[in-house]
Amino acid sequence: MKPRERILAALNHQETDRTPLDLGGSHFTTICAGAYENLKNYLSEPNAPSKILSLSFETVIMDEAVLRHLPVDTRGVFANPPSNWKATWSDDNTFIDEWGITYHKPPAWMQYDMVAHPLSEATIDDIEHHNWPDPLDEGRYVGLREQARELKENTDYAVIATTVDSGFFERSWYVCGWERFFTSLVAEPTFAVALMEKICAIQMQRWDRFLQEVGQYADVIAVGDDIAIHNSPVMSPDMYRQMVKPIQAKFYRFLKERTDAKLLYHTCGNVSPLIDDLIEIGVDALNPVQVSAVDMDSKQLNERVGGKICFWGGIDTQRVLPFGSPDDVRAEVRRRIADLAPGYVLSAVHNIQDDVSPENICAMLDEAKGTSDV
Repeated sequence: MKPRERILAALNHQETDRTPLDLGGSHFTTICAGAYENLKNYLSEPNAPSKILSLSFETVIMDEAVLRHLPVDTRGVFANPPSNWKATWSDDNTFIDEWGITYHKPPAWMQYDMVAHPLSEATIDDIEHHNWPDPLDEGRYVGLREQARELKENTDYAVIATTVDSGFFERSWYVCGWERFFTSLVAEPTFAVALMEKICAIQMQRWDRFLQEVGQYADVIAVGDDIAIHNSPVMSPDMYRQMVKPIQAKFYRFLKERTDAKLLYHTCGNVSPLIDDLIEIGVDALNPVQVSAVDMDSKQLNERVGGKICFWGGIDTQRVLPFGSPDDVRAEVRRRIADLAPGYVLSAVHNIQDDVSPENICAMLDEAKGTSDV
C-alpha cells in the first residue's frame, strides 16, 4: 500500500499491509527542538533546517531531508505565523504571544510556562474589547495552497493540515487563567460561554480562510483542544455536554462543511468518559491515546469503541520512550498494535520530548514498519 492509502484505510477501520506511522504530520505529533537536533545528527543530516512551530512548546516542523530517512506516512501543512505580529520578548526568557498571554522559561526547563493571562480579571463586556489576533492576516496563508497541492498531486503521503493554534476550549482558559476560567464555568457561566463563543468565532474565521487554500488537498485536518487531565475530564460529563459540547459540535460541523478531510482531534488525559460524545459530533480519529492516564488502557478502549473511531498515537512518552531501552520501545509498539489495530495510526503520545533518544525514536518506527495489522 502507498502511504496515503495506508492512512485512509486506518481511518476507515480497514486492515493495512502494515501499521501506518505519523511523526511530524501535525502540531501535536511532531518533535521538540532538542530531540530533533539529536535525531538530525543521528541520521547524518546535521544541516537540515530547524523551523520552529510553537514557541511555547519549542516544537519544530520536520524537514524533508530528515523525514525521507523515516518510514512515515504523513506530511504536514501548517499555517504560517501572522505577518502583522511578532512576539514581544523580555531579557529574562519571557515573551508575550499574539493572544496577550505571557510565557516564561525557567533555567534548565524544557518548555515555556504561562505566567500571566490578559483576561484574568475581565468582565463579560471586556471580551469584545480585548485585542484579539487577526484571523484574516494574509501572512498566515501565503504559499499554503502550493505546498498542499504539491504534496497531494506529486507525492503519495497523507496530507495533514492544521492552523496550529486550532481550538477554542483550551485557548479560553489560556487567556484568563485556569482558576478564573474553571470557577467561571460554575459561578459565571455566561462569561465562560461568551468567552468560548468569541474564541470559537475567531478560530472558525481562521479555519475558513485556511481551508479555502488547502481544504481540497487535505486528507486529514488536525484540531487540538485538551478537555481532560491524567485522572479525568477537566469537568463533569454533564457540564461538558451542557456548556462545551454544543460549541464543539458547531465548530466541527463548520469544518466538515468546508472539506472532505477526516477530523483528527487531540486531547490529552483520561477522555474515556467523553469518547462517545466526540464520535457523535464528528471526530474521526482520537489523539494521543494517552495510555498512561487513568482508564485509557488501549485494549479496553478498542473493545469499547473500536470501529467507531480511529486511534492515533498510543506509544507512551512518559516512561517508555524517554526511559526505556530500544527493546522496551519495540515491545511497546507490538503491544499497542495488538491492542488497537486495525483502525490505528501509530505515533508517540504527544510531541516527542528532548529526553527521548534518537535510537528510541528509530526503534519505534522500525518496529512498527515491520509489524502487520493482520
